[in-house]
Amino acid sequence: MVCFINYMMDDSQLIEIAKTHGTPVYVYDGDLIVNRCKTFLDAFKGFPAKVKCCYAVKANTNLTILKIIKNMGYGADIVSLGELDAVLTAGFSREDIVYTSNSKSRSELQAAVDAKINITVGNTTEIDYLADAGGDKIAFRVNPDVDAKTHPKISTSLMGSKFGLHIEQNLALCAVEKALERKLKVVGIHCHIGSNVKEMSGFIQAAEKMIDFAVKIKSLYNVELDFIDLGGGLGVKYKDEQVTTAKEFANSYVDIVSTAIEKLGYKPVFWFEPGRYIVAESGVLLTAVNSVKKTPTKTFVNVDTGFNSLIRPVMYDAYHHIRSLNVAGMLECDIAGNLCESGDILGRDRVIGKVGEGDILAVENAGAYGYSMSSNYNSKPKPPEVLVRGDKIDLIRVGEKIPELYLRQVMPKDLI
Repeated sequence: MVCFINYMMDDSQLIEIAKTHGTPVYVYDGDLIVNRCKTFLDAFKGFPAKVKCCYAVKANTNLTILKIIKNMGYGADIVSLGELDAVLTAGFSREDIVYTSNSKSRSELQAAVDAKINITVGNTTEIDYLADAGGDKIAFRVNPDVDAKTHPKISTSLMGSKFGLHIEQNLALCAVEKALERKLKVVGIHCHIGSNVKEMSGFIQAAEKMIDFAVKIKSLYNVELDFIDLGGGLGVKYKDEQVTTAKEFANSYVDIVSTAIEKLGYKPVFWFEPGRYIVAESGVLLTAVNSVKKTPTKTFVNVDTGFNSLIRPVMYDAYHHIRSLNVAGMLECDIAGNLCESGDILGRDRVIGKVGEGDILAVENAGAYGYSMSSNYNSKPKPPEVLVRGDKIDLIRVGEKIPELYLRQVMPKDLI
């Protein structure tokens, strides 16, 4: 069977994991995560400015995976206090954490200030919240109005997007002025144009606009930034599409950054935030076949999980390669999830082995936005997570049990 991902773990390990831990189960190739971390960092060797790479935590928040990434020298891009707690637990340095949520409450900003991490704001109200919380420094998420040419639901830098302070109509510039009036030190600017971006044109356009903005605030307010964060979003191959390599990604910024340093007259650190690139291809979701059902129009292979474990196909019309681990032959079918929803199809019009009850399918590229976007819909427990490193197999999250779904529910005493 064709395997789209260059896993270091083999199918015999996956079959053994399915037997030991049951299905569904997420399995991650730890060696591949390390390899991806190193490849991205190495791509910036010889870069004209200092670079800091911060992993976009929302892609996969498992503490063991966070620890691996931290040990590779990464910082963390977080979007919630839950993620803050996770990265601190995993040992990330506070100065290497940046909090980039688009909507923060007063209490959330107070907690972030107390934690002494980097904070970006994307609206002017948060400037007041941050100052009132006793913050002394601030960074801004800027919206450069760039089309990332990715799925509309993960494109974050268009004019109509909820993210960032728009450069247009001087909205971002006015925010800088307000922060200075509130006696906040402006230490950075940040943008992120979208996720799973396959080509460099949007990245380059955004970088050029960010540099121009940095030059403008230096000229008008004599602000010298500690960092310019150009975000993440580098895509990976889910099917047969062409993707930009990490080296191509880094090389595309060389001339822009060299010119920026000349224009600015100083050297800020350039930050990048890979997420999907680091973890997506490391993960597979193993699921067992419950039954095979023929209808007048097609054949359905019914499996023991659904979009509660991998929402990307139904939410983004995303393609994930699906293969049989232990069966040869050919069967044209739809891979049908076990949720009570017509849209719960993990793969349409696929060709896999001639499977039957108990056979194991591997849904590839599930390392990013698999568990982190999972749910208990239809009162389904969340699966366990397993890490493979060479011959070593470790359970890194225990799967939920049905009684645990109701532990935090409270029934009024008069109904008991």
